This record gives sequence, structure tokens and C-alpha cells, in this order.
Amino acid sequence: MSIRFDTPVLLTHRLLLRPVTSADVPTIQQEFGRWNIIKNMTKNCPWPYPGDGAQHWFEHSVQAKYADKSGAIWAITRRAKPEQVIGIIDIREDVGQGNRGFWLAEHQWGQGIMTEAVAKVTDWTFTNTPLTELTVYNVASNVASRRVKEKTGAELVGTVIEDYHCGETESEVWIIRKEAWEIARNY
Repeated sequence: MSIRFDTPVLLTHRLLLRPVTSADVPTIQQEFGRWNIIKNMTKNCPWPYPGDGAQHWFEHSVQAKYADKSGAIWAITRRAKPEQVIGIIDIREDVGQGNRGFWLAEHQWGQGIMTEAVAKVTDWTFTNTPLTELTVYNVASNVASRRVKEKTGAELVGTVIEDYHCGETESEVWIIRKEAWEIARNY
């Protein structure tokens, strides 16, 4: 059974999460196509990042997922500047790469933005889909990604080997369970 995902607008205290549009492509190209972002990605993501990488991703992944509802993909923006993308977060069925992925522009790091976005998307997922747990991954050396997982109720359950651009191969595997999430968010 395949899950069908919508991508509604979601609001947090500081953020507006909204569907990605073609107008976002230039900013995504500029912000995502940086070594400090891509080094923590698996080699499924090309490096050096092609000049049309964001356009290709938008046309072949985003639009396809919106059309067949196989994933929800949000542009992360500040509420005060909803037209300016500062990152991306997505939810999908796990086909071996986890249920969620995200990245945040370097100039936004260290402000708790991704933790805020992850909490909202996790809440939306457990409220609006049949998923009862989320599997999420990060390269073992990505301390910031690990901290987001720890702060949003994920439990480290093991490691797997994947090929990352940074040269590492150990990937941490985390699970977020709906029951634990509901207890944590209501605490």
C-alpha cells in the first residue's frame, strides 16, 4: 500500500513551510550546491553540483512527487520572508533511504531552525498520514544533524554503510515512534 502525501503550508513560531515552486530554483541552486551541504549527502547527489542541478531536481523529483503524491516536499522559509528559501525538508515512504531528508543554508545554521521545521513536519506526518514511525539517517560525522534528531525524539537504533561525499561510510539510523512523539510533544 502506497501512502499519498500532500504538501500543505505549515506554520511555526518563526517559519513558514510551503510547497517548492519554480521561482525557488535559483536560490536552491545557490544555497544547496555548496560543499559544506553536499559533503554530508550520499553520492546519489552529484558533486560537483551541476549548474542545472536544482532545475533538474525540481522538474524530475519535486514535480513528480507533487503529481503522484509520493512525497511531501517543503521549502523552509522565514514567516517574514516567505519568498526566500533557506532550506528543504521532505517526507516520503521509506524505500531504503529513510522517510525524511533535509538541508539548511549555511548562513542559517545554529539558530534552531531545522529543529523547529523537523518538529512541525513530524507532527504533521503523525497526524495526517498512516505512518507510525519514521526512519531517518545521517552520516555519523554530521553532529548538527544528530543533534536535530536527538532534540526531536529520535532513538539511535544502529548504523549502516553508505557512500558519502565526505569520504565516510558510516551512517546512523534513527527511529521516531508516533507514541513517543505524542508523549514528548504534550509534555
